Parts: sequence; C-alpha cells; structure tokens
Amino acid sequence: MMAQYQVSGVLTNEKSQEPLPFANVVSENGTGTITNRDGYFTIKQKDSIKTLTFSYIGYTTKTVHITPKQTYLNVALLENVQNLKEITVSAIDSSALKIIQQTIANKKYNNPEKALESFKFQSYCKLLVTANPDSISSTIDTVYTIKDGKKNLAYIDSSDYDLKQRLEKSHLYITEKISEFKFNQSKGKRENVLANRMAGFDQPIYQVMAIQMQSFSFYDDIYTIFGTPYTGPISNNAPKEYKYKILDTLSTNNHSCYVVYYKPKAQDDIAGLQGVLYIDTQTFAIQKGIAQLKGSINVNAKQTFTYLPKENIWFPEKKELIVKKGETDQAVSLFGRRITINDDGFKNDSTVVRTDNKDDSEAIQMILKEQNSNISINTPVEIKGRGLEIAYDDNAFNRNETFWNTYRTDSLTARGTETYRYIDSLGKANDFKNKINFFLKITNGYLPTKYIDLDLRYLLKYNSYEGFRMGMGATTNKTFSTKYKIHGYSVYGTKDKKAKYSIGADARLHKFTNTWVGFMYTDDLVETGNHNFITDGRAFYVFQPRLFNIETFQRSQSLNVNIAHNITSKARIKVQLEKSNIDPTYAYSYINKGETFHEFTTTEATAALSYQPFSRFMLTPDGFSQIERGFPTFTFQVQQGFAGFLNGDFHYTKLNFRAHYELQPLEKGKTTFTFKGGLALGELPITELFHTNPNNPNKASIMRRFSVAGLDNFETMYFNEFYSDKYITMMGRHDFIPFKISRKIKPQLTLFSKFAIGDIDHLEKHRFITSKKMDKGYYESGLELNNVISGFGISAAYRYGPYHLARFDDNISFKFTYTFKLNL
Repeated sequence: MMAQYQVSGVLTNEKSQEPLPFANVVSENGTGTITNRDGYFTIKQKDSIKTLTFSYIGYTTKTVHITPKQTYLNVALLENVQNLKEITVSAIDSSALKIIQQTIANKKYNNPEKALESFKFQSYCKLLVTANPDSISSTIDTVYTIKDGKKNLAYIDSSDYDLKQRLEKSHLYITEKISEFKFNQSKGKRENVLANRMAGFDQPIYQVMAIQMQSFSFYDDIYTIFGTPYTGPISNNAPKEYKYKILDTLSTNNHSCYVVYYKPKAQDDIAGLQGVLYIDTQTFAIQKGIAQLKGSINVNAKQTFTYLPKENIWFPEKKELIVKKGETDQAVSLFGRRITINDDGFKNDSTVVRTDNKDDSEAIQMILKEQNSNISINTPVEIKGRGLEIAYDDNAFNRNETFWNTYRTDSLTARGTETYRYIDSLGKANDFKNKINFFLKITNGYLPTKYIDLDLRYLLKYNSYEGFRMGMGATTNKTFSTKYKIHGYSVYGTKDKKAKYSIGADARLHKFTNTWVGFMYTDDLVETGNHNFITDGRAFYVFQPRLFNIETFQRSQSLNVNIAHNITSKARIKVQLEKSNIDPTYAYSYINKGETFHEFTTTEATAALSYQPFSRFMLTPDGFSQIERGFPTFTFQVQQGFAGFLNGDFHYTKLNFRAHYELQPLEKGKTTFTFKGGLALGELPITELFHTNPNNPNKASIMRRFSVAGLDNFETMYFNEFYSDKYITMMGRHDFIPFKISRKIKPQLTLFSKFAIGDIDHLEKHRFITSKKMDKGYYESGLELNNVISGFGISAAYRYGPYHLARFDDNISFKFTYTFKLNL
C-alpha cells in the first residue's frame, strides 16, 4: 500500500553547505533510507514520523523532531574532527580499497553461485507505473498566448486533473510474475516462470519479460540494469574503474557492516554507476547493495540480502528498482542505448502563460519490486536441460486468483485490481494483442494470418540469371500447432521463365532440448561456391545485395531428412542426409577417373554445431528462442559425400568453421570481426568448391560496376575470379556512432579491411572455367558513409597486394549502401 506519511529533504555540511551523499536517515521505528548523490532523501512509513536521525562518517549524529505538518527538512551536520581522527586511525588497516579487495577475495565464499552446491527459491515480482495522487495538482490549467502585448486564451489543459483522477482509482500500468529459481553447480541457474500477467494482454510479450532489469546479485562481474551492462562494483576489475570511500560503520541484528561508497574514476557524458555497499565486517559479504544512475533519468537499484546462519551466508532476498525523471540533462543508458529527455521549451516560452507551471508528469515513476521466499539451500535440485535461462510453464498465463494469492508476498490492492480491469478493457478495445503480434511478425519478414504466416522473403528479388524472382512462402504458426510445422515456397523467374519451389515439414520431439525432426524437398537454383551452415537461423532481408549480380547458378533438386537437438541451450547440433541432382546452368564439365560430368548426383551427410557460450535463451509455450546474442559465436560443420550410395557420383569430405565477434562499448560504435575457413578433400566438382563471397560485377568500368555493397563480401573481388578447395578469410569493420547534420540526416562512417587466402588442387579437372588460385593472399580496405539520406549511402573499396590489377580503376569498387529501418 502507499505510505501514509512522508518526509523529504536535503542533508548538507553545516559549514560548506555541500551535500552529504549516501548518509543514513532512520526514523524512530527503524524505517531507514539513505541520501542520494546530491544529499536528497525521502522516507515513507505507515505511521506518523516523529523523529529522524541523521548519521554520516566524520560528522556528529543529529536527531530532528518532526512536527505533524512538516513534510520537508533542510538538515545540516557539523563535522566532528575528533571523531574523524578516531575513524582514520582505526581504519588504517581497513581502508575502503582494502575492504573492497577483501570483498573480492572472499567472493568464492560469499557468492551463492560459487559457495553453494545448490539452491532454490520462489520469487514474486511486481512492476508498477504510478505516482502518488497527492503529488498531482487537481487544478485545470489555463494556457494563454501573448501577442502584441495582449493575453489570449489558447486552450484549457486538463491533463494534470485527468491524471490525478486516474491515479486515485488505479496505477498507470501493472504487471506481475511468480517464478521458481533453481540452481546447481552442474547446470547453473534456471528461472521457471509459474505465473505471468501483463495488463492489457492475455499473453505476455516474451521479448519484454525477458529483459534483464537487474542482475541476480551484486556479486555478478557484469551488473546489469535495464539491459545495459556495467562493471560490477566488486568485480575483479572494479578497483581499476571505481573510487571507494568509507561512509560509516553500522550494527544491526548482531551483524556489523562497513558502508562503502563507490563511483566511477572516469567522468563521461553518460551517467556512470555509483552507489553504496554494506559489507559485513567479519565475512566481507554483501549485506545490501545500492546502485544509482543519475541524469535526465534517475535509476535507483537496491538489493537486500538475508543472513542464513546454518550455511553462514548472506542470500539475496529483496530487490527494488525505481525509475523516474531526473534533475539534470546528462544522458543515461537504458537497454544498451543512450537515453536523454529534452525539455521541449514550452515552459520557457515567453509567448506562453500558464496558470500552473508545474509538470505533474514528473511525479510518475516506475517501481519494480522482487521478493524471494521459501529459500532452500544445498538440497537436491533437478534442472531439465542445460544452459536455458528462462522456461515458462504452459499454464503460466491462465492462473486464477487463488494461485496468485498463494505466492504473492505483496497483496494486490484495490488500485492494482482496477489497473488490470481498466488496461485489459483498453487492450480488448484497441486489439493490443493482434497489433503487437503483427508488429513482431512483420519485423521478422512474416505477414500473419490465423493459421499460416506468409513468408515475405520470397516476395520479390532480382538477379542476373532469373531477372525478377517473384513468389511467396508460407509456414504454419503456433495457432495451427506448436509441435508441428509445414512450410514451403514457390517462385518464378521472369528472365529464365522457370518455376522453383520447396515443401517441408517438421515435428518437435522434445520440448526442453528443442529437438526437431523434419524433411524438405527443394527444386531451385543454388549459387555455385556458396556454402551455408545448416544450423544458421532464418534471416530476413528486404533485399540481398549480392543477388543482383550473380550469374553462376546450378539447378538443384534435393531431398533431405534432418534432426536438430540442443546439447545445451548454447550448443545446437543438426545432422542431415541429403541427395541432390545437380545441373549447372553454365558451360562446365568435371573430369573424374576418365569420365566427364556436366550433370551429376551427390549424396551427402552433414553434421553442424553452433556454439554461443555468451548468449541467453528462453523456452516459452511458443517454443525455444534467443533472448540476447552474446559474443563470440562459433560454428563448425563437416560434410561427407558418398560415391555409390543412393547413386552418388563423388566421394569427398568438407570441413567448415566460422567465428564471429562483436564489441560494442556504450556510445563508442561497434567493432566486428569474422573469421571463416574451409577445407575440402576428394572428388570435387565446382559446385563443391568454395568462393569467398565476391561482390564485384564483371564489367569494364567503375560506373558500370556500380551496384549495392554488402556486409560480409569482398567488394573488389570479381564474380568467379577465384574458387578454392581450401581457404581462410578474415574481416574486420568498425561502425562509428552516427554524427548529426540535421534532425533527419545522421550519416554513419564505417571503416573495413578484409583478407583472404586460398588454393585449389587439380584445376585441370575443371573445364570451361577461368578461375585462378588465391594462394598469395587477397587484400582490400575501404569505407562506407551509410544512411546519408533516406537510408542510402555510399561505399568505396580498394584492392591491393599480390592481386592488384594493372589498371588502377579496376582495383576500385564504388557502390551505394542501403540501411533499412522499419518504423511501425
């Protein structure tokens, strides 16, 4: 319930008038808080507040008596030189840095995920967007404009009045979640969501619920607030990034603690993490932690630990996260993005007069509270599967009030009940569910219908061989079934005047291991030399730049059966057996054992492993999905061709490897590295060789080669210039943060450099091709200026090194780029 009594104020140094940050403020009944970075505090409790006691290290403690009408205080503390000397002397061996170093050294004994064999607990989480109705003005604002010295009525602004009326009945928004957390040393931590409810939706939006609002504990090396990672204040590298200061020593419930303030050493234009740690004086365990971001948005995260005497460990018990409008214009990072709130200048407009200049919307805040209960330590804990971070119970969205009341640690008030009723009615009236579903599907390239989602990838493309490639794909959706899928597509080329198609079906065998078995028949064109990893997920592009200029395809009629399985959620394996009838669309022959082949058959077994050790995954009733992609990622693949089996013509072995890494410091741009390599042995027609993604049309002049640049291509390498049976490529690029020219024009500079090396044996077996060896090393570098106007930009690359061409302009690639952003 909302506190009935509240006192706010500011605490300062009596002589200098400077604020005293993170000082302790305690009422007569033990309710406590601390001042923020600027010395401000707010304390609330159900009963009237009679006294407040203020304490700060090196200062004389002061108790202030509160009269019934007092709601705001200006309190000043007098520095106590003698007390400060005593503290300094006694703290020689336990300075702030020494305490932090001891805390870091003892993490292996105090961090529950390191010190305990297993644990489990239940958690109740409630998020409110709300404000105290008493803080909102009940007046209706009259707005006037000044023109020629005269005041003219502009309009009546009743927004504050309407807001107050709404807040007296309900909150602005509410969502609740009940979870069971399990942990053991062999499988890590798993959140099983037992119940979930979001106002306005009969089924929560998983992508929103999966956002990590706050880390599990302050022991995490990376402490996350609203999806943005920060170096934890007691991580191994923390002393390099933070300054520390002892504020006080406290003793409560027979446990004493150091109160240590931390803040970033480096000043930045984005608010850094700062706060207070309450560190046990005996075990150097965290009793309580506070983290703040203070800027145009204020974020206050607090976590309280409870002492478990049997195990002699402090265990996370409560978390609270409060977000509201800040007092400064400094940027804050939320969800990994730079966030600022700019005043629109209306209040300061001298031509506008308001009868009420107070912006009551500033009183709105988001409050997220979590309470852990039924904590069980070092008892047998069973966790199905490995590496899965979140798993939703199939009935999580259909729980009745009896179930909710059994697990709630904070009762649902009348305002909370009314919030659900009001927002749910708005959700039905405005069809929130279908609109959100449409948005999520369309951004992934699907146009949803009731049982089938139309796949927009096949709608329209263009390449030199087919001309315009038009068609449509479709797949059954979760309304049809969450266990079975039927999918396919059909397309037609306007230039080659031929139809192509594919049809397939899959069935889920096991939920927690995301095991699927399926088959697919495809009659379509395949680019010669292009080899994909079969574990790669579906990718949606508005258009694919390389397709425009590709001329070398083979017609492939293939049938495959496959099975995919998660060894852990971070490691997925797929095994496939495929037979293909291949017919190159260009003049080509392959000589093998005295026989000449133009059309041929391959029978191939493929096994691939995708490993993403730093990514996060969840399981919902809709299926298995990735919450967040972490780096680096690795993919391995082995393919074996069989001669004589199912009429296969060739025996060969192919190995492929890919590693990808992205580094994206906050507001520092993004650096990307990709390493790929392949090795092929045996009887290898051109369709089983590798190219390295060339993207330069075979035209005589620069402007005739002007086309569209891609991401992972060699822009100066001509199509069909090199084929290899062994190769390595390394690509690096850095995307700088966009620079603003105007509100709509924000170009982004990118620098890139790429290297490839390869070789091919028995080139003489391949007839009618003119490709060369690439054994001396291929180099290119360049730049892009992206999103100059309406998503379009330009790219320039230069080819140098052993394969530098005689004509200077033949080494240059000049193209346009396109960045597509969907704004719905």
